[in-house]
Amino acid sequence: MTHSRRMSRVIGSDGRTVILALDAANFATDINGVDATVAQVPLMAPHGLDAVLVGVGIARRCWASLQSVGMVLRCDTVTDLYDGSIPGSFIANDALDAVRLGADGVVVMAFPGSADHINLQLQTQDLYRECREYNMPLIVEALPVTFVGSEPEHRDPANVAAAVRVAAELGADIVKTRYSGTAEDKVIAANATVPVVALGGPKTGLEGYLAFVKHCVDSGAAGIACGRNIVQDPNPVAKVAALAAIIHDQVEVAQALEVYHDLASS
Repeated sequence: MTHSRRMSRVIGSDGRTVILALDAANFATDINGVDATVAQVPLMAPHGLDAVLVGVGIARRCWASLQSVGMVLRCDTVTDLYDGSIPGSFIANDALDAVRLGADGVVVMAFPGSADHINLQLQTQDLYRECREYNMPLIVEALPVTFVGSEPEHRDPANVAAAVRVAAELGADIVKTRYSGTAEDKVIAANATVPVVALGGPKTGLEGYLAFVKHCVDSGAAGIACGRNIVQDPNPVAKVAALAAIIHDQVEVAQALEVYHDLASS
């Protein structure tokens, strides 16, 4: 399978994507909703879901539920599962594991500016070389200094844009990163040379979240990689359909709300 064919399983023909993040167990103890949502993936695919992010365990156990969408293997895990700040990560799986599982890509964290940046950069470079050998797309989740983004400089779009460019120069085919929800976010995709996907975003109400996703797309993002805002929604399938309406069909928030409520009530 070629690199381009695998990429087409993650990014739609319109250059946009709706990705469901089911990889929470690699980084957190709270995985509420993940297992129940895995079984609904076949229902989500016809409503615009492009791909899922999963760890090895879900990829092996739940392969039958993941056939209709692209599958990206999460190759890293947190160094301390019980520290909610996610102090660091390390690569536990490689591109060959992804090939054996039939994955369409791999994803890893990178924290430019962190104390462990050099080690993570070297690990990412090793994974990049493996990905080139096996024609495997590489997604890098690039965040300034830390995953949490608790300080203003960690959320500053200019700093995010710099982290995104570092990831692209390390060989990422797609970069996943945070968006602030401000007008300055346009610099993020503008500074990238590859598609940029916004990570999940704020935990907020339905309309507010759809507005955030619309903002990300309008600011240049190719789509979103969303976890808890889908898996912890009362109607995950309807949530995916609403997100796809914004990302793929380019509708306004009001129309996406109608999509959600029509499907949720059917």
